[in-house]
Amino acid sequence: MATRVSTATNALSPELQHERIFRVMVESVRDYAIFLLDPSGVVASWNPGAQRLKQYTADEIIGRHFSVFYPDKAIANRKPDYELEVAAQVGRFEDEGWRIRKDGSRFWANVVITRITDERGKLLGFGKITRDLTERRAAEQRYRLLVDSVQDYSIFSLDANGYVTSWNSGAQRIKGYTADEIVGKHFSTFYTPEDAEAGMPERVLKTARETGHFEGEGWRVRKDGSRFWSSILVTPIVDEDGRHIGFSKVTRDITDRKKLMDQLQQHAEELEIQIAERERVNAELEAFSYSVSHDLRAPLRAIEGFANALREDYGEELDPAAHDYLEQIMKASTRMNRLVRDLLEYGRLGRIELPATRIVLLPLLQRVIEENFSGQNVVADVSDSVVVMGHEPTLSQIFVNLISNAIKFQKPGIPPEVRITAVLTSSSTVTISVVDNGIGIQPDHVGRLFKVFERLHGVEQYPGTGIGLAIVKRGSERMGGRCGVESKLGEGSNFWVELPEASQA
Repeated sequence: MATRVSTATNALSPELQHERIFRVMVESVRDYAIFLLDPSGVVASWNPGAQRLKQYTADEIIGRHFSVFYPDKAIANRKPDYELEVAAQVGRFEDEGWRIRKDGSRFWANVVITRITDERGKLLGFGKITRDLTERRAAEQRYRLLVDSVQDYSIFSLDANGYVTSWNSGAQRIKGYTADEIVGKHFSTFYTPEDAEAGMPERVLKTARETGHFEGEGWRVRKDGSRFWSSILVTPIVDEDGRHIGFSKVTRDITDRKKLMDQLQQHAEELEIQIAERERVNAELEAFSYSVSHDLRAPLRAIEGFANALREDYGEELDPAAHDYLEQIMKASTRMNRLVRDLLEYGRLGRIELPATRIVLLPLLQRVIEENFSGQNVVADVSDSVVVMGHEPTLSQIFVNLISNAIKFQKPGIPPEVRITAVLTSSSTVTISVVDNGIGIQPDHVGRLFKVFERLHGVEQYPGTGIGLAIVKRGSERMGGRCGVESKLGEGSNFWVELPEASQA
C-alpha cells in the first residue's frame, strides 16, 4: 500500500517536513517494531509494527519501561539496563534473545538499539527496532539438531580464516575433540605435519573460495595423534550480499575403504607380475617347442626314409614279424610328423603377425572343400554377401580342422554329413557354424576340447594329434574373434567361430 503525505506538509519548515515524512514512514512499517525510549528506557512512541509484534496498543505501553518485554531472568540480570548502557557508550547495541508479548508468549527477537543525541551530544533517548526471528531460529534449531545427530560424518563450520566455529557429534566421534576443545582453533590442527608445512590447508580454502568447493582425500590426524584416511568436502559460505563469511566442511573416515583399495592394488600388481612371468614362461616354452618341433622333422624324415628303403630293398628277406615292425615304425613316424607339423602351426599362430583383410566367405569355403574334402558330403550354405575381417591362411586352417573333426567323429555305419552356415549376429560380428551328424560330446567334456593335447578318445579309435581344436581357438582369438561348441552326446555337434564382420562398402 502506498504511503501518502498530506499536502499541508509543504507549509512546514524543511526540518519539520523531514520529521513528518519520517514519522509517516515509520507508522507504515508492519514487520518491524520501531519505537523510541527516553534516556531511562521508558517507551515514548509506538508504531503499528510494534503493536502487531508485541500486542500492546500505544495507550497501553507508552510511559512504561521497556523491560516489560524481557523475561524475568533477563531482568534479574539487569540485561535491559546493560543494553542501554552499551548503546549510550558506543552508539549502538545489537542482540538476539527471547522477548515477551503482552499475552505472556515468547518470541525470538533481533534487537537493535541506537543512541539519539542533540547537536551538542546530549543524550535524548534511544531508537529501538525489534524483528521476530522465531521461525528462522526454529529452522536453524532443526538444522542444528539434524547436523548434530549425524554420527558417520564430521560436519562443522569455519570462519573466513579457517578457525572452527561449530562442531557436531560426528566430528567429535571421528576426530576425538569435544566442541569446547576445538572451537576457536585453526582447522590445520587436523592435518599431518608434512601437509601443514606444505601449505595444504591454505590451498584447500583458496580452491574452495575460487571454484566454489574443494573435494579430496588424504591423511588426517585425530586428537590422540592417530591417522585416518578421510574424504573431505569444503564449501564457501556467503551472506545475503555475496560476501564470503566462512566455510562448511564435511569429513568422512574411509580408512577401511583405503585399506581395501590398497590391498586390491597390491593384488593387482602381484597379478600383473604373475601374468608377466607366465607370459615369459609361455613364450620360452613356445620358442622351445617350436625349436624342438622344427629340429625333429629332419630325424623323422630320416626314420621314415630308411624304413621305406629297408622295406623296398630287403622286403623279400624279412619275415612277417619284421614287416609288422616296419609297418609300426612307418605309422609312428607318420603320426609324429603330423604332431610336429601341428605343434609348429600352433606355435606359429602365437608368434607371427596376422594382418586382417576382407574375406568373402563363400569362395574361401568352396576352395577349402574342393582341395581337402572332395567327394565328401560337405555343404557350404553361405550367402556370397557375407564378408569377414580375418587372416585368410589362418581361417582356411581353422575350417580344415573343424571339417576334418566333423568327418572323423562319425557314428559307425552312418555316412558323415557336414553343413556350414554363416549368420550376421549383430552389426559387427558373423557367426560361422560347422554342424555334423556325428557322435556328439558329453557336456562335462566340452571345456577340455580346445586345450593342447586334450583327447576324449584313444588314438586307435580316432586318430589325431590333439592340437587341431587348440589351433582353432588360438587362430580365432588372434583374429579378434572367439569360438565354441554346442553338442549333445549322440546328436552331433555345432562348432562355431565368431569373427568381425566387414562391410561390403
